[in-house]
Amino acid sequence: MLLQCNGKTFNERDNYQLDNSEPDFFKKFEFEGKFPGTSPLQIDVWDYDMVFGDDLIGTSILDLEDRYFSMEWNGLVEKPIEYRQIYHPSTSISQGTVKMWVEIDHVNVPAEMKKKEWDISPKPPVDLELRVCVLNCKDIPMMDAEGTVDAFCRGYFDTKEDVQETDTHFRC
Repeated sequence: MLLQCNGKTFNERDNYQLDNSEPDFFKKFEFEGKFPGTSPLQIDVWDYDMVFGDDLIGTSILDLEDRYFSMEWNGLVEKPIEYRQIYHPSTSISQGTVKMWVEIDHVNVPAEMKKKEWDISPKPPVDLELRVCVLNCKDIPMMDAEGTVDAFCRGYFDTKEDVQETDTHFRC
């Protein structure tokens, strides 16, 4: 991901995520600008390629001045989360979505007057135990020659390496 505004660029190329169609960035970027006169914020999303060069997936452009001078946007205490469509220059079809929010604050505000800074870091994984209770089954096709079935249930989560099975109910 690449962010550009007022000649300042944040490049997240070194923090690429392999084999992930829905990457999570959990990053905060800060720019300084003057209103009026601040250029639009441009967000570019790129596909990382080690050998042949990166490919642009799409771009989203935010007009910061439009927000700053909007009474409706300034009237919000907490800014809403936005789902910004990203578009490639070669097509009018959206290439995906960037989930984000934008806050515009004055630079010379005393520390005690500043807004609370949100913790957007990813939450640590939590170990859980999952229990599944199979009470009965219905409409199981009879697979044996005698018109019965030896039924059991097999469950696995995420990979087929950690498999658990119920008891086998012979000739039911």
